[in-house]
Amino acid sequence: MTVDSSVVDRLTQFAESNGREINEDDTWISVHDPQGDIPLQGWKIHVSARPGTLADTLDRALPILAGAGCAFKVARSAHRLMELNSGDVDPGAVGKAMTVYPEQDVVVKLGHALADALSGLSAPRIVSDRRVRPDAPVYYRYAPFAPQYRVDENGDFELIVIGPDGEQLPGAAGPEFTCPPWATDPFRPADLPPDTRRSGDRPSLGTRPPAETAGEASGGTGQIIGGRYRVTSGVVRGPRGNVYRAADAAGRRVVVKEARAYVGENVKGWDLRMYLRNELRILQALKGVAGVPEPIDHFRHGEDEFLVMTDAGSRDLNRFVAENGLFTGKPADGERDLGALAARLLEVIDAVHSRGVVIRDLSPKNVVLGEDGRCTLIDFGNSRYDGLQLPGWSRGYSVPDQHTDRDSVPADDYFSLGATLFFAATGMNPIMIGPDPVRNVERTLMCLARMYPDVTTGVIGLLPGLLSLDPADRAAAAAEIRSAHGPQPVEAVAAAPGFADGQPATAAVTGFSDGRPAAERPPARRWRLPATPELTGYLLSKALDHTVRQCAAFAEQLMAAPENARRESPPVTNVYGGCAGVGMELLHHPEAKAVAADLARWTGRVMPPAKLPPSLYFGRTGTTLFLTAARLTAVPELAAPDPIALDGPQRADQAHGVAGIGSGHLSLAAVEPGDARHLRIAAECARLLIAGDVTRSEDAVAPAQPGSGVSVDTAYAHGDAGCADFLLSYHEATGDRSAGEAARERFAALAVRAEALIGELHGPDARAMGASWCQGMSGIAGALAHAAHAYGEDRYMELAERGVRGCLAVAPQAWVVSQCCGLAGLGEALIDLAMVTGDDGYWRGAEEIAELMLVRAGGEPAQPVFPGNDLDKPAYTWSTGTAGVLSFLRRLDRRSGTRLWTAGWRLPE
Repeated sequence: MTVDSSVVDRLTQFAESNGREINEDDTWISVHDPQGDIPLQGWKIHVSARPGTLADTLDRALPILAGAGCAFKVARSAHRLMELNSGDVDPGAVGKAMTVYPEQDVVVKLGHALADALSGLSAPRIVSDRRVRPDAPVYYRYAPFAPQYRVDENGDFELIVIGPDGEQLPGAAGPEFTCPPWATDPFRPADLPPDTRRSGDRPSLGTRPPAETAGEASGGTGQIIGGRYRVTSGVVRGPRGNVYRAADAAGRRVVVKEARAYVGENVKGWDLRMYLRNELRILQALKGVAGVPEPIDHFRHGEDEFLVMTDAGSRDLNRFVAENGLFTGKPADGERDLGALAARLLEVIDAVHSRGVVIRDLSPKNVVLGEDGRCTLIDFGNSRYDGLQLPGWSRGYSVPDQHTDRDSVPADDYFSLGATLFFAATGMNPIMIGPDPVRNVERTLMCLARMYPDVTTGVIGLLPGLLSLDPADRAAAAAEIRSAHGPQPVEAVAAAPGFADGQPATAAVTGFSDGRPAAERPPARRWRLPATPELTGYLLSKALDHTVRQCAAFAEQLMAAPENARRESPPVTNVYGGCAGVGMELLHHPEAKAVAADLARWTGRVMPPAKLPPSLYFGRTGTTLFLTAARLTAVPELAAPDPIALDGPQRADQAHGVAGIGSGHLSLAAVEPGDARHLRIAAECARLLIAGDVTRSEDAVAPAQPGSGVSVDTAYAHGDAGCADFLLSYHEATGDRSAGEAARERFAALAVRAEALIGELHGPDARAMGASWCQGMSGIAGALAHAAHAYGEDRYMELAERGVRGCLAVAPQAWVVSQCCGLAGLGEALIDLAMVTGDDGYWRGAEEIAELMLVRAGGEPAQPVFPGNDLDKPAYTWSTGTAGVLSFLRRLDRRSGTRLWTAGWRLPE
């Protein structure tokens, strides 16, 4: 942990001199009076600072705080403040170098005293707050002082403030200043006439969106920015700066990009405004280049700056692939022809290079596709031109050593081209877990080999060259793309600024072919795709042991934090993203059972006071199942959890609703048969489901694209398959006739829908999510196999088998390894079929899934580090991380065991 001794020393001396105590965490140093109380909520004060002014800010503010007696916290170092001010860690933290928790009767006096002391210092604007006065970086807003939470149906904790009548409103920092209806702004009391307010109480230049500070509108649709650009829609909104679509006086469509002062400031004093200016410089150098926006205007409001450019459209490559599917090497696919995309991108890249510019940030989000297929490149903020480049890189898409900030060369953009084409062809981001660029590139190409095992020609065959760490390989692969699409005119640029003297103005710079007929050109180079690992029993055993140790270490890390510490949010105890999912899996491993027992004890102590939802995956049912299993197998002294209460309206599904709650209580009833409460709760869940006394699911999931195989309403987590499976399980456990009849009806309807989805999985537009547990076939197939076994109906088993074979065909496209959305959930379905049918082919299919997981992991195959769903770092939770991967690997290794969190799960032996 990096510690700035100047901050620590100042606060230590302050605490010793003023009878205060200090608490430290990774981000903050908190100072408080051990005899004092901190209000639960109220008007808090924030002091903004830049990394270079943090020490001066402290020197000016601490004497004021010494006399106030209130608690406060400070960013623990200038380096940490630089991270906070970047907006990358937490958008709501930008500018918040100090937070002060004053008594409410002195908040105005203290705010003005701090403003007097800090007058003249410049710092990032705090967009969630209102400024005390324009000449000082002192802000305020109404917010929680001590943690107060409510929890939503996903088990996520939300900071709140509570009104006198119990009304709860969000308490976390938002994108603009708000005042609760029960509170009065103490610095601008509404009952005072405007002429009696202090001059510092007027809205200041830096507290509102720049358009408003200049006497204009705030940037809403139809409003004016910069005196001449009428907003049509918003693109991005946040503390780093807003981006708008707008129209000028002539009706021309433009994009207006804002850079807020001092945000993202680095050790050289460069902030986001420098990147905006650099982008303007680059766009001016590229004027007239087709496929690059035209610069129109650059202006300031206060200290913030704005860049206006022509609007290339909203259909970037990320969005296009999500909505339309993958690019292939087949010209018959029209606008999804990978070769045409490669040629169009390279044409723009070459034109950019011919002006002496290296792009340095080419990725799918920065490629806009026109309706005619033309490509426009956007975002040139860290591009290199005329000897100047600004730090920055896109993980996985920039050439790996770009983060060293060495001088970039044109061949670096060919690596980005290769990564972008890889995304277009696979729908996956390049592998980016772990620090080894050679391994990541190798595994990215392994993913390609799994999707296109027999393709060695065309653009697919050139991707290994484009993604080579050797610039010469990249240049040669780019030249072959040009060659395949005919000769191009050469534009002489030997004297272009920014490139080394003597660098040829042909292939190395522009890369254009030399115009010779194809028969006279040198033979094309060929690059090999690396072989993917084959899962052996030894490798599986080693990977399994290593993954158990990783999950146990994560559990120990969870328990290491002091339980009485002020937390940003309570510990998450549910299955989906918390300790119950990790702990339940560890109970199945003798070498980790002691850690699981400790985790169960810890969970029992830290269960949050907020009312948790009753759901299986996101709420108390899953946690209860874990604690009960721990009590019966490892922790006999653990108290039995309180019973679940089905208060209020309930959803139908497995993830959030009564199907999952009922399934969990069927398991509880089987492992704890002496407790009659479990079957009573399961019975109530079945009654609600059969009667239709459930609310409609409203998951934040984009509508499925036709032909993709994705169907949220049919799949297991959120749809029909999970509901039918619970009703069948309840009928089997109790003999309840109505549940049995309802299950039969639902499985008959599910079979019809499954038939259509299986056809889509084998079609050209199939997506990886179509094979997932949460939105696709792998959960449906498991439910159909259950029905086939219960009813003795071959057609259900035939559908289940065809379904998992379709999942296996789509598996190479799966970009995550998790249970919920990725490969682990798919692998579990193959294991389910293998155990039901005895067919070794399904075991081999599950082994192929494990091989794909190892390709997508960091580390050595025997010591994998599995990425979470964000892909660039490890995660250890059950639904989206390593604990769920471990569940799959355990069942694959032992060739036994029931899937976790299903009605048929029983205690580990």
